[in-house]
Amino acid sequence: MRKFWLNLHLFIALTVGFIFVILGVTGSCNVFYSEFREWQLPMVRSLDHGRPLSLDRILQIVQDRHPQRIGRWILLLPGYGSDYLWVNYLKPEETQNEFFGPLEILVDPYSGKIADQRFRGRSLPGMIYELHADLLLGPVNAELGEVGFETVCWLGLVFFISCLSGLYLWRPRWGKMRQALTVKFPASSQRLCYDLHKVAGVYGAIFLIIIAFSGFSFAHRDKLKPFINFFSFVRDGHLQEPKLKSKPVPGIKPISIVEAVMVADSVFPGAELRMVKTPGGPEGVYMIAKRQAGEANRKRPSSKVWIDQYSGRILALQNPKDFTAGETFLNLLWPLHDGQALGRLGQIVWCVIGFMPLVLYVTGILRWLQKRRAKNKYSIYNY
Repeated sequence: MRKFWLNLHLFIALTVGFIFVILGVTGSCNVFYSEFREWQLPMVRSLDHGRPLSLDRILQIVQDRHPQRIGRWILLLPGYGSDYLWVNYLKPEETQNEFFGPLEILVDPYSGKIADQRFRGRSLPGMIYELHADLLLGPVNAELGEVGFETVCWLGLVFFISCLSGLYLWRPRWGKMRQALTVKFPASSQRLCYDLHKVAGVYGAIFLIIIAFSGFSFAHRDKLKPFINFFSFVRDGHLQEPKLKSKPVPGIKPISIVEAVMVADSVFPGAELRMVKTPGGPEGVYMIAKRQAGEANRKRPSSKVWIDQYSGRILALQNPKDFTAGETFLNLLWPLHDGQALGRLGQIVWCVIGFMPLVLYVTGILRWLQKRRAKNKYSIYNY
């Protein structure tokens, strides 16, 4: 079995190992995507310590600049690495043939000034994001982008197997645990390379396994549900947007964003407002997302309320506190993938861990070349 796992581990490294390096490094950048995106923008300052503008006013400013964009807008509140309020338009005409090319508009929440607006993939942070998500195939067209996304997610499973095979090969003999967890100094280049590969792998394995498994789940959640159902029930449509419609009333104008948020406040009092989705049409509905204390996903939490845009009536709601154990597990996969489940410290650790595939790839290839040279030298000597 050891020979089998060694050959499998080597085969994965030689065929797709470099792609793991690319996904790891780009993933490290994506952990701080918001900060990276806002890096060169002016610092946000409140005007005379005043209050931020209302969300209705900010959306109106954006719509005045983009009157041709009819449909749903998404407002992401500042916080957790973002100083600006992000107003996103998911399906602009300019990128309609791409896999995912939303227009990202960054607005100063106090002055209402638009600081930056770009299509994702048309900026350096966006290109890095696309490279990680779909190998830069998304901006080519939607079909290739979907193939790229599926491929990246399947590679998560391959990397998961690679990590497990590495742990199997690492397992120390009885009484050799301390030696298996340390790097020997001083030592030959061969021994140093081996120790670095071994120690980096074992210390980073738990993090890499979580990242690999969660990455696989993004495109293949339905494949995981039957296995999770053995332990805990997962309801159909879990974490999916419900298909709801507002009922237009003659002579009645839609309620404002502020009024919709007030409705959500009655359901989740004291929870932090994080995201608003506007109706985007006469039959569309508001979606308000708030973060309750303890939710792992800090930027896009799962405490959600869907509201009729005319009557203000609650059409549906989602409360993570009512999730089953299996649903809670699925809900944790995204914040575990980018480290935000553990706060700022978790993001820093995840950013460092993203460079671990690079270390493992370089030391692994060097060790393989060292063994090949030694084997060839031995063969020539015996010949």
